[in-house]
Amino acid sequence: MMRALPISDYMDTSISLYDPALWRDLWRIRALQLLEAGVRVDIPDAPEAHPRYDDDLHAVDRVYAHPGGFWLAYAESSMAGFVGAQCLGAVVELRRMFVSAEFRRRGVGRALCAALIEHCAAQAAKSVELWTAADGPGRSLYAVLGFAVVAQPGLGFENVREQTGYAPKRGEIRMRLTL
Repeated sequence: MMRALPISDYMDTSISLYDPALWRDLWRIRALQLLEAGVRVDIPDAPEAHPRYDDDLHAVDRVYAHPGGFWLAYAESSMAGFVGAQCLGAVVELRRMFVSAEFRRRGVGRALCAALIEHCAAQAAKSVELWTAADGPGRSLYAVLGFAVVAQPGLGFENVREQTGYAPKRGEIRMRLTL
């Protein structure tokens, strides 16, 4: 399901809710993300190809089920980024967010998050929370979107670490958007 959203000055940009047919696109952008971090990986042939590596991305339909979701951004005929949020009941944990260096600071991340937030609100989710670097670019993006820094995971997020398998890194902060 492709849905065109205006993203900055791009004429040819769209946000697509993940569909299994977009598997290779997802992994093309994930491989680019890892390459930016100095890690080279082969794009798996299918979701089951490397189940121990990025296990959530090998089960997108299950892990990022409604009211969460997973979106891919395409800009200038290229994969530009993705965002994914996991349902934890009536609340949603934003787990994955990436925009390739070529498209950063051009509204792609904002459009991805806006699609996710709009979807979660329409599905009656009560809030969206996330971990982000205290001094990273994500913090300002999330603040512009209405997220606020909170001391601890909120109501419904008490077991977020167990449910997502994510342990926050040193220097990460918790942010929340009440819908």
